[in-house]
Amino acid sequence: MGIFDRFSRVSRGRKIKLFFDQMKPSATDKVLDVGGQVETGNSSSLQLADVFPYKNNISIVNISPEHIKLISKVYPMMDARVGDACNLPWPDNHFDIVYSNAVIEHVGNFEKQKKMASEIMRVAKRWFVTTPNRWYPFEFHLRLPFVTWLPFHGYLLAGRLIRYDHIARRYMVGCPKAHLRLMTAGELKKCFPNSQIVRQRVTFMPETLIAIGKKL
Repeated sequence: MGIFDRFSRVSRGRKIKLFFDQMKPSATDKVLDVGGQVETGNSSSLQLADVFPYKNNISIVNISPEHIKLISKVYPMMDARVGDACNLPWPDNHFDIVYSNAVIEHVGNFEKQKKMASEIMRVAKRWFVTTPNRWYPFEFHLRLPFVTWLPFHGYLLAGRLIRYDHIARRYMVGCPKAHLRLMTAGELKKCFPNSQIVRQRVTFMPETLIAIGKKL
């Protein structure tokens, strides 16, 4: 396991621990994982679906039919649906808790991000939403240093010139436009105004921002 994979596991492990510490889900709470996945055959998985003890209570929505097919195969007791995080197919206040890890930065522009946040707050009584910190000086999707400090989201241009392919495990040149818009703590607060914004740190400064909130 490389250094970036180890860092990712430490960071995700801390987020999962904070989720359970802060949200304290009970055996009767209905939980939605927006953008959720599973890691088959991995006893040390840190996906919420794999570690959550009350699997009958979890619903998962993901834009990828392949992910939903796998989730339904591994956990047939879960309500797993193909869907858009900006248009959730559930009524108001349907879930006690909504969890989403590192999804909101992939849905599009700031208006789309606000729409996703609005949908989460519509269907949830409480929420726990994470995203990378825009101002951390290393971008972990692209695996490039300092590009997040470029003005006007210049890291997107950098990503079209060179980026790390996580499947091929190598850097690639001449890549298509990335579906990525990193957020600041202020922007996350605008999306989730009735929330505490937690700055989670593994290294020398916070790499992750987390919105933890509930309906008033």
